[in-house]
Amino acid sequence: MSMITTLSNDRVFLDYGPMQMTLAASAGDRAMTAELRQAAAYAVKVLKELAEVQSLAKERNTANRLDPAEAPLALKLMVEAVEVAGDETLTPMATVAGAFADIVADLLAAQGASKVLINNGGDIAVRLWDEEKTRIGLTPSIDSTGFTHVVNLTGKDCIGGVATSGLGGRSFTKGIAGAVTVLAHTARVADACATIVANHCFAVDPGIIQLPAEKIDPNTDIPGHLVTVHLGNLKPGTKEKALANGLAKAKELVDKDVIYGAVIFLDTGVAMVPEGLCQPK
Repeated sequence: MSMITTLSNDRVFLDYGPMQMTLAASAGDRAMTAELRQAAAYAVKVLKELAEVQSLAKERNTANRLDPAEAPLALKLMVEAVEVAGDETLTPMATVAGAFADIVADLLAAQGASKVLINNGGDIAVRLWDEEKTRIGLTPSIDSTGFTHVVNLTGKDCIGGVATSGLGGRSFTKGIAGAVTVLAHTARVADACATIVANHCFAVDPGIIQLPAEKIDPNTDIPGHLVTVHLGNLKPGTKEKALANGLAKAKELVDKDVIYGAVIFLDTGVAMVPEGLCQPK
């Protein structure tokens, strides 16, 4: 059973299965409570549609088997995001949280909202029009409840998604970054690329304990891939090398216009592209 809770006239919380989503939208002085509740219910409907093709969403060659006329909206957007990200090791499931945030955000924007923020488990879809602006906090660690840095966005920035990946939480990573936050035109592309950059925050070190993903989750979409489960005593320079490797990948994605920028947190180290993307709170 889905639970939709109205928090205020411009904010609703959805708790349904794997989805914990906060929906916020405004249209000037007009309350959008009804639209927000309808959007939350729509997210549940879309998730049920995706569940019917879950096995297809876990495969890396999904694009070759997808019938656009038959595929549910979420899967089509997920496949598209993986193709844009350009990493053949990803499955569409790498973009699922961002894709759902985008779907709900676009629905509310189409209903007249001038400012929309959809937070789907930490992956955020942003829709800002005209002079609207927002401030988003960045966490230095996936399992942290607070934030240390902020990024300020306006409608002119054309940023539609802010997503975070790293060591800890529900998703797997092949790297050692505490958190990698990526900004992109859509939340689904940001979601995929946050995973990619976080995976590249790695350097060979016996202190990095990894296991095959299926040993941790038999239903994983990346069986056979080693994922990081624990950090022991690392050799001097390992964290710096991992941070540099992640930053190099982020710069590559920026240069290709796949993402707008990224911020990487690894222990006490912070790296970002472009410079000045975020500021300490």
